[in-house]
Amino acid sequence: MPARPTTRLLAAALLTMAACTTATVPNAQSLTVDALRSLPPQTYVLAPDQAEVGFSARPVAFPAIKGRFESFDGAVMVVDASTPNIKVETAVDLATVETGSDFYDNTIKSDAWFDVETYPQAIFSGSLVDWTDTGTGVVDGTLTIRDVTQPAQFAIQLTCEDVPRCPQDAVGFDGEITLSRSAFGMSQFSGFVRDKVELSVSGTLVAGAR
Repeated sequence: MPARPTTRLLAAALLTMAACTTATVPNAQSLTVDALRSLPPQTYVLAPDQAEVGFSARPVAFPAIKGRFESFDGAVMVVDASTPNIKVETAVDLATVETGSDFYDNTIKSDAWFDVETYPQAIFSGSLVDWTDTGTGVVDGTLTIRDVTQPAQFAIQLTCEDVPRCPQDAVGFDGEITLSRSAFGMSQFSGFVRDKVELSVSGTLVAGAR
């Protein structure tokens, strides 16, 4: 994926961001494996007005800091749906973080955390694997933040709940991820902010080029 994608697309989970990760996914009207495998090769792209990448960091002895990223791009490519060959490419524009606090926003964007002037994006590349008949799978790949690349794996729930003509025209997704920021060199303020950061991802993917 180019460093600055020109089309606004997905982030699986998605995002986006985990070295050693755990994930939970909500109950929903699941997308069955049989339905997924009946699809032709195609690319799903994110509907940006129907997606959100949020996060929660926990300072020691203070309430959680919650926010979201306003800009993220990506795609899910069904290369051959009769096999597990489903690719995920995502990018998050880290400078678009929004917490409602200028102090927190500036700290997160500074070289103490993401250093967005030098490393403007987080990039994930991987594949969907280990599907179950409830629509839950594992996204297995690599994540790059601050020019550090780590193995990344998280669970994702694909759903047809409230999604017309699913999965032919669109697919919903949902998930939660926990990442270790120190694994990407973001260890400053470790005495004040816990190392684990929780991420939530949700949205709708719309079928693109077939």
